[in-house]
Amino acid sequence: MTEKKISGPIPDGPESSLSFEHFARERYLPFAREHKRSWKTDGRYLERHVLPYLGASALADISEETLKDWMTRLEASGMSPSSCCRIFWLVKYMLNCAVRWRLLESDKAFKHASCIKEVPRRPAPLSMEDALKLIHILDEKPDNVNMQAIRLMLLTGACKSEILHARWEDVDLSRGLLSTSMTVTRRRRLIPLNKEAMTFIRSLKKQGDCPWLFPSSRGKPLSSLHYTWNAVRRQLGRPELRLQDLRHSFAQFLMNMGIQQTELRTIMGHYRPDTLALVKKNTAVNSAGNL
Repeated sequence: MTEKKISGPIPDGPESSLSFEHFARERYLPFAREHKRSWKTDGRYLERHVLPYLGASALADISEETLKDWMTRLEASGMSPSSCCRIFWLVKYMLNCAVRWRLLESDKAFKHASCIKEVPRRPAPLSMEDALKLIHILDEKPDNVNMQAIRLMLLTGACKSEILHARWEDVDLSRGLLSTSMTVTRRRRLIPLNKEAMTFIRSLKKQGDCPWLFPSSRGKPLSSLHYTWNAVRRQLGRPELRLQDLRHSFAQFLMNMGIQQTELRTIMGHYRPDTLALVKKNTAVNSAGNL
């Protein structure tokens, strides 16, 4: 994270009894709202994965051992190593802010705490058997909006953000397209909708004037599928499976149909060449195994 040269809140001096939750809500988040575009993401991470563990701890009592214990519990919850790492560095950044704002005397207690990001693992596409089993699991709760979003990811190969921020006005069933600007490059792209995807979208029930295909109970777009996906992948017998692997699975299905890489890039949008090569290799291995 590139830190801007900004002073932050006016320091009041070290406060040994200040809780991490109070610091997060009253000091850090107001600062983040002013200086970070990702402050809403920070807020979600804090509410769901940080404050339930560290919120009651005094700011001055958070040590390397405290952070290590917290990370162990976070990993045990089923969160991916990359997500754990991302949240860890957010908390360490916050603690460093507390030192810079002179709410902590020094970083001695947590200075050497670290989280090493694992080497990205290879894509793990679903076999056709697992894909059918996944659809059967999703069919068990057809009205669950989280399950519905996961199903459309599987049917389109779209990214999570593209599906969770999909609006009814973005859908053109006459042309078989879903328009989105929630891409890595922030450029608008058109996601082709196959027959199954269009049939599924037609089955969805629009909730009044709510613009989102998959709204939360508050009428906002869903922000996370973590807990639902964690339960689904365990029921599938694939606890290591990531939501991103649904995208790789879709790419593999297209390759099995004979779609060329140039066409695949057009369909998938932002999709890295090295990822394509790995998926192609998995496709070749799977084909050989079926001979």
